Amino acid sequence: MTKDRLSMMLACIRACTENLRVREGMPAGDKLLMRVIVADAAQIAEQLNEVLQRVSKEVVLDADANIDYGKAVDYVMQAEVKEKEGADEDYREHVRLANEALAALCEVMGEIDGQLSRHHKEEEYARLYEAEKHRYMNSGTAKRTKRDFDEWKENMNCGNPSLEDMEDYRLEKVMHMFEKGVFNDRVQHMQRARRFPDELDFDQVDENHKITKTPYHHYAALRRLVVFKDGMLVVDPVHVGQHFFASRKEANAKAHRTNFLKYMHKISLVQEERSRLLVTKEAEEFALPDVLATGEAMKYWHRLQEEGFVDERCQLMAGITRKQAMYIADVFSDQLQMRSKWKPFQDLWHINNLAQEKWDMQETGKSPLRSTEIDEIFKE
Repeated sequence: MTKDRLSMMLACIRACTENLRVREGMPAGDKLLMRVIVADAAQIAEQLNEVLQRVSKEVVLDADANIDYGKAVDYVMQAEVKEKEGADEDYREHVRLANEALAALCEVMGEIDGQLSRHHKEEEYARLYEAEKHRYMNSGTAKRTKRDFDEWKENMNCGNPSLEDMEDYRLEKVMHMFEKGVFNDRVQHMQRARRFPDELDFDQVDENHKITKTPYHHYAALRRLVVFKDGMLVVDPVHVGQHFFASRKEANAKAHRTNFLKYMHKISLVQEERSRLLVTKEAEEFALPDVLATGEAMKYWHRLQEEGFVDERCQLMAGITRKQAMYIADVFSDQLQMRSKWKPFQDLWHINNLAQEKWDMQETGKSPLRSTEIDEIFKE
């Protein structure tokens, strides 16, 4: 709809311009003024028409690079053609057409601005980031980065880098990113970023390092583009897309985009490796003893989980008391006819002296809260 109206308005402006060109009897100054105004309006309309064409193709992020909407709207709104006293009907008709064209231009500009606003939503910036990332991941740089990381792993502790090794690697790559000047144009406007516990420790940086005085400012710029989630620095596609778009005309913009993608690739590789190591370590720490991992035992674990006594790893839920833990272990071990009543549960839950809780219960004659529910869980 907007495109059709803009096309009609362009035709009207062109006709008006042509009529002004051949118009006789109009004062030269008035004729020149109207021709300038109409020509400017036509130029703006042509630019907007180009924008609309790009919007229709969903290539809009750079479509408005050469037009300042604020100035354009101000100009058009102030460009009303004043009618001269004593002018003839033909002259007044030209004035009316010119003003109608300007009014229509204002309206269309508003509609186009709304269209661009919609197209500039977050998914457009995310799409820009994904396109840049796709380009990078298919490049020789990405392949070399992966190869270098694999070699680093092989050289660290016989192919088994520790969590400390991985944290040092991550900090090193973050500092390399800063050294490459990816955020140089923004550092002077930054304050120190708030960091979460274990996020990154810049106190480890050598005091003779060339950017020792500004790593926090560089990191503040980085943290506008990434989030710290589950112990990992994770790219925010929308914010990175906005950053790529905003910095597209800066010096070395392309090199800085590539360096950002390259170092975030390195950081992601080590973080993924670190995450796998943590999962393995956690699984080893919370592995069920064989006696508590039988088919019959798992039946009871599932019931305990459903009733809110343990989680999916068979660990006690928050709020479960020592006495309740003792009661579960006591009934559980009796049901499985276990030789060692307490040790498997104490090792699993990191609780000591459950036997003492049993003796206390026998002396007082008081069962713990929810003991009836626990009894029901272990009924056949």
